Amino acid sequence: MAGGGTGLNGAAVAVAALEAWNSCGPEGYVLNTGKLKEALPAIAEKIPCRARQAPELGRLFVEEDGKAPVFVQMLRPQEDQVHFLYFWKAFGEAARIAGALAIEHDSLSVELEMLRDRVLRLMEEALAAASKGAKGELPLAALFEEAHRAASMSAYPLFWSQAVASLASGPEPNGSVSLEEMTYLLLSWLQDSALWEHREEPRQDSAPSTSQASSREAREVAVQREPNAPKGLPVFLHVYDVSQEEGIQKLNRVLAHKHFPLKFGGVFHAGVEVNSLEWCFGYSASETHPGVACVEPRGHPMHHYRQTVAMGYTTLDGEQIADIVTQLLEEYPGQDYDLLRRNCCHFADDFTRRLGVGGIPGWVMRLAKIGAGVESMIQSAPKPIRQRFGFLTGEEDSD
Repeated sequence: MAGGGTGLNGAAVAVAALEAWNSCGPEGYVLNTGKLKEALPAIAEKIPCRARQAPELGRLFVEEDGKAPVFVQMLRPQEDQVHFLYFWKAFGEAARIAGALAIEHDSLSVELEMLRDRVLRLMEEALAAASKGAKGELPLAALFEEAHRAASMSAYPLFWSQAVASLASGPEPNGSVSLEEMTYLLLSWLQDSALWEHREEPRQDSAPSTSQASSREAREVAVQREPNAPKGLPVFLHVYDVSQEEGIQKLNRVLAHKHFPLKFGGVFHAGVEVNSLEWCFGYSASETHPGVACVEPRGHPMHHYRQTVAMGYTTLDGEQIADIVTQLLEEYPGQDYDLLRRNCCHFADDFTRRLGVGGIPGWVMRLAKIGAGVESMIQSAPKPIRQRFGFLTGEEDSD
């Protein structure tokens, strides 16, 4: 069971839930209960947990008196299948029991969870009221009403009003939605909410510059202004919005698509600058082409620059840094790139730790993980769902 010091927020738990779900080998948005039971120990290991709450969490995964484990009961399986939305909900409830969730106020991720739970309850009521053989679907009008209710009590009312406006502007603003379609919609809002919460993230040296020289000069001036600055070379993490990279540009459309007004960036690409050179990691189909590349600081040709985070100072000299880069070139071949498990953020985190300045900020890694997890789920949606709601995620031209 994953250890936890300070409490995690809802977005971090959603990341863990996505990772746990994808590791179970689901078929789209559903998972066979047989596979689920086999995966229970692995799922329990992924739930964040404080040490003193470990026994309580463990009891959720143990059969008692011939009954299924409490965690399985929380999933409310139907016809030997578990649906992702119930998995996400149960995973979060287990994390709360384990004491890993922080008490949050004015959290958009919590508001999204509350909307999810209300929608699930409404869909259960619709299913119970439906005639035998009929599908329990939720009218879009009811979803709009719930979103407007969320906006009226939200610290982020504009998020909800724009989310509803985006959905209402689509080709089918009326009708109803199934549980699978609702999952697609909530997933598209999950990453949006995480990015929205971080749109005010403090930025250093964030103004665009016209040249590499002026960029470096501005950063050096900023470093010199720091009182009692230690000796050594400054290290910077440059964060980009993915804009042109073929393998993952669709995910950026979750926020950047023309029909969606929440344009605060998409999936993040990250590079590390040290000794006036920026290093990053990306996919390469060729065995002979390295995955690690060197670009002008803040000037990656395939991405749109977003912001810079000052990581601190490395005590290593140029020769020692070159040795680390040589090691990274060997350890990060382009064919090893994986959107979920080995991407540019993992590389940047590894590099900064080897430079002795610690790992990259948690919010960068968290948003990258949310984006990767959402992309995996969006791509697994049935074709009819992507055809109907693909305008929200940039998928309407796919297939």
